[in-house]
Amino acid sequence: MGTLSKEARPAATHVRPFLLSPRGLALLGVQTFFALATPLFGATVWTLGKAGAVLKALANGRITGPLLAPFLDLTADFVTYNRGIFATVFVAPASIAWDAVEALRDWMFDLQMPPVGDATLRKQIHAARVANVQRQIRELVTAGATRLCTARPGFLAMSMKAGIYKKHWGGVEVHALRDIIEIDEEREVVRVEPGCNMGRLSRELIKKGWSLQVLPELDDLTVGGLINGFGIETSSHKYGLFQHTCTAFEIVLPNGDVVYCDKDHEPDLFATIPWSHGTIGFLVAAEIKLIRAKPYVQIEYIPCHTQQECVEVFERASRDNGNDFVEELMYSKEMGVVMIGKLASSVPKGATLNVLSRWYKPWFFTHVASFLKRPAGAPHAVEYLPLRDYYHRHTRSIFWEIQDIVPSGNSWWYRYFIAWIGTPKISILKMTTTGKLKVLWETKHVAQDLLVPISTLKESLDLFHDELEVYPLWLCPMRMLSPPKNLLAERGEAPAVAVLNSDEPAYPPQEVTTPTGSLTPPPPAEQLFVDVGAYGVPKSQKFHYERSLQVIEKFVRGVQGYQALYADTMMSRGEFREMFDHQLYDKVRERFNCGERLPEIWDKVNKNARA
Repeated sequence: MGTLSKEARPAATHVRPFLLSPRGLALLGVQTFFALATPLFGATVWTLGKAGAVLKALANGRITGPLLAPFLDLTADFVTYNRGIFATVFVAPASIAWDAVEALRDWMFDLQMPPVGDATLRKQIHAARVANVQRQIRELVTAGATRLCTARPGFLAMSMKAGIYKKHWGGVEVHALRDIIEIDEEREVVRVEPGCNMGRLSRELIKKGWSLQVLPELDDLTVGGLINGFGIETSSHKYGLFQHTCTAFEIVLPNGDVVYCDKDHEPDLFATIPWSHGTIGFLVAAEIKLIRAKPYVQIEYIPCHTQQECVEVFERASRDNGNDFVEELMYSKEMGVVMIGKLASSVPKGATLNVLSRWYKPWFFTHVASFLKRPAGAPHAVEYLPLRDYYHRHTRSIFWEIQDIVPSGNSWWYRYFIAWIGTPKISILKMTTTGKLKVLWETKHVAQDLLVPISTLKESLDLFHDELEVYPLWLCPMRMLSPPKNLLAERGEAPAVAVLNSDEPAYPPQEVTTPTGSLTPPPPAEQLFVDVGAYGVPKSQKFHYERSLQVIEKFVRGVQGYQALYADTMMSRGEFREMFDHQLYDKVRERFNCGERLPEIWDKVNKNARA
């Protein structure tokens, strides 16, 4: 229930606030809550588990099965076909309760700790947690486990795909690794555990006047998922992917050894951890670059009414390094809104301040769509958002997926009278997915991010429209950073350059700390990529889940692009290796004997292989 495990709790090391101080009383109150709630929660889980087992046994019984079947089918049909009601009445309140308990747990931890700038105690607790991971791995290996993975339940992952392999492999419990270890303001880095999510990280950093160079939108995205998987944000045209902002990793190898790696120490290991999906080792800490934050973001909304205009305005904005944030939402094949964001210290007098986090506010993507209705030739709309509201602007609507779950969720009456209940968490939505819904998600729905060179954007938009016709589409620019020269020299390749033409705005000098690893360095003319994000129910008459995805994957391979691997991939092992450079990855896996306990990436991400 959110308390530290025994193995991860060093004796007599916590700061003990004076009992009668506000901090001491707060700590006492939170500890009392957990002391009472933890056994109650455990008893509830045990009871529900037993009830579920009994219900399953009765449902499979020769006599009771036929009697229960109509009731179970009726319940499943209600949850399936009245998803909006179920999500509002059950999932949203459960999500609030979940978040409240998590927040209390984090608060209790912080109350017992000195400030994050004084990291001695936090480092001790982190070391104990890492030792616990090492112990588990060695015990599993001794017990004969042939495959290892984290014991994190599949429903907690942001991906909709099912990690069936977790039922059969040796699970390593890593849930305790979820805190900020240190904010080093002198070096301008934060050291953090992989389970810490973007919601907590943005809250703590912004309070201290800092932020990450790349801070992805959704609150529940974790540091570990963004490194082992994929992470991008509208500042990626300046800083690259989330992985490119990392300066060091701490890894527990499949034999239980701990290795620290950065660009100077174990650089090959450092290069191959991003996108590796836990197939090299268990990430237990990461060091990430910081930038100075400002309290607001000024956003300029530029409506575009032809595809050519959408592409040209977006590319021009993406190549201007004076813009702190750039994204575009495409609402049809021909119409979209480009958003240019710049950090701001204050809101000018008379300017519009839009506090998106208020529950009654329209979903952000619908708010953006309203700018398409502005008269031709009218000045571009400009408004200011609080920085944290901007970072998490897509959380409340889960980009725009929520419109298919709660269709009336953006109506005025729902926003003012019901939306205060909160947004359903993806994890609880996944936990309550029925068999019929699962089939619909796997055959009638897409959630894909494809990274393509910006020179192929028009062609990409045409293909997505033809095969999927899912709108809105999310366009996010991404600077593809080159690996260090020594790695390029080994491959006999030249470094990529920042711009195509000398008259385009040049990027300022920036040290490249993270090689691209499995992302092959692009040719000089393809330094700037675009993430085309398609999330929703396709309307194209041609759409067939597997066939359409295979067509898109073939196109992406052909333009030397990449597929984000949180989603399904239909590629064969050979096609997968054609898209992703495995040269260094194979070398590192062989060196650390990863093949004995950890699968290849393809075995974890391919839809058919992971079953």
